[in-house]
Order: sequence, then C-alpha cells, then structure tokens
Amino acid sequence: MTETHGIILSFGKYKGELLTRVPVSYLKWMMNKEGMAENWHILAKIEFERRGDTTPTVELTAHAIDKASLRVRKIWHQTSHAEEGLYSWLMRITLEALEKGERLENDKIKYLGMKLVIESGIEFPVLKTIMAGPVREAPF
Repeated sequence: MTETHGIILSFGKYKGELLTRVPVSYLKWMMNKEGMAENWHILAKIEFERRGDTTPTVELTAHAIDKASLRVRKIWHQTSHAEEGLYSWLMRITLEALEKGERLENDKIKYLGMKLVIESGIEFPVLKTIMAGPVREAPF
C-alpha cells in the first residue's frame, strides 16, 4: 500500500496542505472526481481508508438532505422502513432509483413520484438534489 504521509496537495482549496490533514469531505470529492490528474483520486482513496473509513455507496450532498426534508417528507414517511431516518432512507432510495427508476435527461431519475438528480462519479454516485412530483423546466 502507498504511504500518504508527506504528500502535499498541488491544487485546489487545500493547495500546500498535507494530504493527511485535508477534511474527509475533500477526500471524497477527490476520490470521485473524473479527470483528476496524477492519480490524486487513488491517493485520496488510500488516505480515506488509512483513516479507517470505507468508500461510500452513495454520497448525499447537504443540499439534497435539506431539500428532502422540505420536499419529500410525506414520501419518506410512507416508504421508510421501521427506525429508518432520512439519511438512511435517502441512501437506500438513491440506490433503488439507479436500479429501478426511469432515466430522464440531465442526470435526473424519476422514482416513487420524485425526481432525483444523481451525478455519477469514479467511485460512487452523488445525490445532488431531490424534488417531489412533476418539476417544470426553466424556460432558458
């Protein structure tokens, strides 16, 4: 296994910082970003695992969690398993939508009366936002 101690980022928000000191959220972004130069996504995964974390099956953005709590609460309550909170439900629903949902344009998937915007990544999909019912497209 490659050692991540002493590796300094040469780009981005944490340029000049040791890889071992960047936040987990930034490591997840690096792991999942297509076109990452110099195998940074591999080094990020190694550092992520060195810290004792495992690669997520889905990443949920804070925006998606906020919008779910506001827009799809009723669907959550109707379809959640016993003792399944919003976060766990979103993880499960995102994976189900990828498998069973109707694919629309622009990374959207229609599933259970919702539209989920799911971006694919190198390691795992990212739920960007979620909407209830039919959503009108912007006129531009």
